[in-house]
Formats: sequence, structure tokens, C-alpha cells
Amino acid sequence: MIHRFRIDIDAHTWQEWYRGAARRVRVRTEAGLIIEFPAERLIPHVTHEGIHGQFELYTTDDNRFVSLRRLDASA
Repeated sequence: MIHRFRIDIDAHTWQEWYRGAARRVRVRTEAGLIIEFPAERLIPHVTHEGIHGQFELYTTDDNRFVSLRRLDASA
């Protein structure tokens, strides 16, 4: 399955999450579903401005993580 969503997390908030303030991220997809996944999955997408952009989360049919892909490079 493919879930598309936008995420905007500023650098300060991400630093707090990375230090353990949050272990999971909850987003609303374009289809209106609320999904949750480990915050650590966002690490490859962190910039000095935080994490910003449109993403696709790929899961198996039983909702197990497969991959997370950034669709744009907007920041």
C-alpha cells in the first residue's frame, strides 16, 4: 500500500524528538487516514531546517513498513 502525506517539522522540534521526546510520528494521509510510524524512519530526510516535504510511505498489506520516500525537496 502507498500512503501519501506532507510533513513539516522544524529543526528545534526534530531535535527534541530525536532526543527522545517522541518516538513515533502520527500523520494524516491525503486519503484522510491517520497513520503512525517510528520517528527514526525520518532520519534520512533531516536537513538543517528540519523535515519538510511530501512523502510516500510504502507498507505491506498487513501494514508493515517497507520504505519511506520523499517526493519533493521543498524545505
